[in-house]
Amino acid sequence: MPVDTTGKTRRAPRRPPTEEEQKEIELKRLRGETACSECRRLKLKCDKNVPCGSCIRRGCESICPLGNLTAGQGTRFILADTGQLHAKIAEMSQRIRQLEEALAILQGVISSERHPLLATDLLSIKFAAEAPARKTPPPAGEQDPLLDALGTLTLTDAGEVRYFGRSAGTETLLVAEDQSDEEDDSPSDAIPLDILEFGNIFPQARPNLPKLQRIRSLLPQYEHAVHLCEAYLSHAALFFRPIKRDELLGPFIQAIYMPEDQTEVGPGDAAHALAVLFFVLALGALLDLQLTPYNAEAERYYAAGRAALSLRSVYDSPLFDTVRGVGLMATYHSLAGKKYSRDSAWCLISLAAKLAQSIGLHRDSARWYMDATMVQRRRTLFWEVFGADLSHCLAMGRPPAIHLAYVDCEYPEDEECSLTVDGLMRPGFWRSKYHFAREIWMAMTEMTLAAKPPGYATVLELDRRVRELSVPDSYKPYPTRADGEAEYFSSSASLRGAYASQYRAVTMIYLHRSFFAQAMLDFPANPLRSPFATSFLTAYRSASVIIKGTAYQFDRCADMAMRVWVLLHQTFSAAVIAGTVVTLSPQSNMAPSALLDLGLAVDLFERTAKHSHRGKLAFTVLLKLKERAVRAYTQVAPLSPTAGPTPPKGTAAAPPDGAAADELAIFGGQTRLLALKQKSKRGTKSASTSPPLASMGVTGYSSAAGDEFPWLDDLVAANSDIRMDDTTMGLPPDVYSLLSMYPPGAEAAAMPTQFDALTGMGMLPLAEGAAGDGRPMNAMVDLGLTNESRMDARWLAFIEQCGVTLGESPVQIDDTISLFD
Repeated sequence: MPVDTTGKTRRAPRRPPTEEEQKEIELKRLRGETACSECRRLKLKCDKNVPCGSCIRRGCESICPLGNLTAGQGTRFILADTGQLHAKIAEMSQRIRQLEEALAILQGVISSERHPLLATDLLSIKFAAEAPARKTPPPAGEQDPLLDALGTLTLTDAGEVRYFGRSAGTETLLVAEDQSDEEDDSPSDAIPLDILEFGNIFPQARPNLPKLQRIRSLLPQYEHAVHLCEAYLSHAALFFRPIKRDELLGPFIQAIYMPEDQTEVGPGDAAHALAVLFFVLALGALLDLQLTPYNAEAERYYAAGRAALSLRSVYDSPLFDTVRGVGLMATYHSLAGKKYSRDSAWCLISLAAKLAQSIGLHRDSARWYMDATMVQRRRTLFWEVFGADLSHCLAMGRPPAIHLAYVDCEYPEDEECSLTVDGLMRPGFWRSKYHFAREIWMAMTEMTLAAKPPGYATVLELDRRVRELSVPDSYKPYPTRADGEAEYFSSSASLRGAYASQYRAVTMIYLHRSFFAQAMLDFPANPLRSPFATSFLTAYRSASVIIKGTAYQFDRCADMAMRVWVLLHQTFSAAVIAGTVVTLSPQSNMAPSALLDLGLAVDLFERTAKHSHRGKLAFTVLLKLKERAVRAYTQVAPLSPTAGPTPPKGTAAAPPDGAAADELAIFGGQTRLLALKQKSKRGTKSASTSPPLASMGVTGYSSAAGDEFPWLDDLVAANSDIRMDDTTMGLPPDVYSLLSMYPPGAEAAAMPTQFDALTGMGMLPLAEGAAGDGRPMNAMVDLGLTNESRMDARWLAFIEQCGVTLGESPVQIDDTISLFD
């Protein structure tokens, strides 16, 4: 019989879940109580983990447990290669960043308006939501370059050996040339011979009560001592402030000048406190504008402080004032004349850091129930020592003495903090300084000075962190004359502004300098094609900001700006970067502005050369670099009216050959043993016979000795308001327009792309005899590039190739000897 189907009921269609039921299902999936949505859609077995194993195997863990892939052909395998997909997305995002930065720089040169493609809503396209790819170690052949950049070891013919870290080795090739026949910047004829001899005992000790009284007799009158203490607090305290104003001008100085009972005070009890005061007086006299630079009075106080330290052992039982005294002594070495170096400053600040640990400053003193005032003083001293140690370590390329893993000391009270309109706490200057040292400089030392060099992605991540930190809003590093001439021309305010405003730019140069040089040498025709294009753009941008910021400081208080070589040294490095952009890539869009920056730096160092030995050497070196840069630019610009990134035929830079191969090897990070031939006495070369730039067709104004920059006053009067973006590294619009060498609103057609346009760049002709006495190789040592900057060996080869170090090199590279690691 046929089957009766008339009574068969149809299955009712499934009712879609209500909103409440859907929420309950999603909660169960999030708790792992039911299968994830994608496994249910594909009818796969789900282990109910979040994310589940099935989604992980298929590469779609980012949508588990609630999401679904779009149905369609091939959906089951669409993300089987997710790791490569995310790598491609990251690569494209990085390329977008590079193009945006290049566009921003070009737009800033030709116009004051933001480019339409750089609108805020469009900049976020590179931050599209991406699933985090599982990190796997890259294959052996795909490691980041520069992994063999392990540092430089130098050996002189006298048997002296020195190590300079990855960020430090460049000018160590010239360390043997450090002796000079020229007169020292720091006179010592006013120092009593017995005090000078007794100070040579340091760091050993010889208690001597009569000698303590002899040293005390060198103290100035109380009123003059207070004046020098004020000078220290206004200027040198920016670099190291172990004692605050209320203590220094209160109980501290009074206990020395007006002791209640001198008969019961032994040499060991008062010696190091006396040393602290003498070093404060020395630093105050060093930066006192009423005294000449590098004056004998500062040297006399320094010698007395060194002798006072020798009256009591700094090793066996250091005191609180022992740490203060050694730290101030290191600061004097970094700021004083030619016979002091940052090499010795690094040794002294490292000693101060170890002494700080020996008295427990790295542990928070509140746990020992100390007096509240002493707790704050100990915290302040520790973070001052910590920041100064990191600063010298970065400059020298050597590891720090203190690691944060052993530190739980809290910040001192922020006396300058304030509240924003939103009710948020806004840190003051000193808290920002300590925070920057802890969060940025410590990370930089761990990254750049570690035995294993960092990957480029790590460098870019630290770059992002640096950009996120800035000077507090309540602090104005760039005041205008409208704020009052007293503040604008204040030596203290100008120095503090220069110190604070260059924090990020200097850090960026430390971070990107090696990669900048690599990009320039690998792709001189178009450095933006380099994998390190981001470093090329960032390094040049930071250099431009530093040069313009220094010019701004000169306009505010040139007398103070010319005394602080620690800051001028960064300007010199920035000028070298600007000069090499023009020298190696004269056809690039950035060459005209780089040439202007170099010309501005030469103007600044021309003024500094009249007051400082190092400034004179910097001026000589930069003049030669400027001449070479102008020559390279004029050979390309007439042939390339657009000055585009593509060079004219026949103008591409050829790779180095012959002797330059060794330099390129050092620049590339290969291990080398550098044998230096030490000379007992330098010969004095005749003045350079290079023709002035005016004879090459470059015309311009010439500044008289001691005159202010006339163009600066004109631009101040104009004071055009230029819109700025991130390419200015935080430089405010009014300051950037003040220091910009282009007139506001300049069009692309007005770009100085041809040789004749150099007349409008502010390029000064070389003054007669300005080349000085030559000795460019020796000059690099006295500029601090050996004992102060400590860049890496690649940078040496880089700037030598660009013509910064001219003449016959005394360096012999032994390729047959393999160094460490």
